[in-house]
Amino acid sequence: MPRVAVTGGKGGTGKTTVAANTAYTLAQMGLRVLLIDADVDAPSSSRFLGVSTARVLDVMSFLPAVDPEKCTMCGLCAQACRPHALVHVEGKLPMLFPELCSGCEACKLVCPSNAITDSQKLLGWVNKAEAHGITLVEGELQPTEARSTLVLLKAMEYARSLKSERSYDMTIVDTAPGTHCNVIHAIRGADLALAVTEPTPLGVHDLELILKLTQKLQVRTAVVLNRADLPGGTPEEVERIASRHHTPIVAEIPLDPLVQSSHIQGKPVLELAPSSRAAEAFRTLAKAVLELASAGAFLA
Repeated sequence: MPRVAVTGGKGGTGKTTVAANTAYTLAQMGLRVLLIDADVDAPSSSRFLGVSTARVLDVMSFLPAVDPEKCTMCGLCAQACRPHALVHVEGKLPMLFPELCSGCEACKLVCPSNAITDSQKLLGWVNKAEAHGITLVEGELQPTEARSTLVLLKAMEYARSLKSERSYDMTIVDTAPGTHCNVIHAIRGADLALAVTEPTPLGVHDLELILKLTQKLQVRTAVVLNRADLPGGTPEEVERIASRHHTPIVAEIPLDPLVQSSHIQGKPVLELAPSSRAAEAFRTLAKAVLELASAGAFLA
């Protein structure tokens, strides 16, 4: 089953618009689609599809608890705690700042009196929805938590468990923006990456970054140019960067007001305006994705 990662160097290029609408279009073509929202800091695919998700898994992390009867107040746990979630004051039990804890368990390993015991804190959730012939799995980071990778990995793991139980024709992963670790986790191993960009200076700059990343990961890549006819835009710069990296532009999504309307109404473009220019562009993109992801038609 092909896996397609929809990614992009910067936020706001239309990455989730492309992921959600491509998933919907493929489902309308009769495919069984698994859509994974891996942008755990700000998951939004459910809003684009107009569905409500249900929480199926709590994502927990180690949090130290200090046994006062065993603790010798030596301070070694605080010394080992690199994020300074534990603070040692001489003659007192270590003070814990839970929001700083990374869950590494170094404090537990160095404690000579085994005074550190296991507690847990909630990092986030894995959510799920079924609609439009699509199974949606999303990771959601709890507000105030900074470490999102574990939530992403749990969402991907849950999605893999679904794939072992059901038969899907296509998996689409909506990555976070940027080129950081979470993006790497979401892209690695994909059969195809779609690099979504826009004809602006920042869009062009970050397109080159994401193309360098996918080449490093050896993932075949195609470019999707969103808002292709943006007034004052520089589509020729997008073409130049894509050509430099030997990467085809497989679809151009027009600046269509109906796309914004679909966001507001919580409906895919093909459902809201099946005859629109944007809907036709998504049909073209879905056919290209199906062909390229299944056949391995080119090398990144």
